[in-house]
Amino acid sequence: MENTNILYREANLFSHSAIWLVVICITFCSVYFALPQLFAIESDNAPTAGVVIASSVFLAIGFILPILLLVIKLRIQVRNDGLYIQITPFHFSFKKISLAELKNCESYMPQGKEKNKLSLSHAISKKAYSLGGKRGIQLEFKDGHIILLESKRPEKIIQAIKIANNLN
Repeated sequence: MENTNILYREANLFSHSAIWLVVICITFCSVYFALPQLFAIESDNAPTAGVVIASSVFLAIGFILPILLLVIKLRIQVRNDGLYIQITPFHFSFKKISLAELKNCESYMPQGKEKNKLSLSHAISKKAYSLGGKRGIQLEFKDGHIILLESKRPEKIIQAIKIANNLN
């Protein structure tokens, strides 16, 4: 069996402030609009069943969204045999990225008005593994494809990747 010691590990939480602001607004709106409807069930002006169901769903969404954002985590591990990435709770196991065909590995941070390639739109299209941060690393492979990876400490990941490449 191959030795797969962990050379470096990191976990990043969801950090996109605009989405956090929207989710907090949804939570406050759900409490402000849905709770009075639910408390009025036993009063003389009882809401209809449809209003009660809609209020309950809106209140549930208002509490589930912030909990979901608190649970989402990007986990990165550099091991002797490659780079492992997992976004919990969406990935049940780590995805292995082989470093055998790695051409270049460098730190990434958008400069000036350059578009942030670690944005959520790039992450959704699978060009990047990011939860909304701006710093990270850019992995360029010999076949030409590029992977961007968000990191709080890109220099440490780059150092661990270089060590892993020298071991193979």
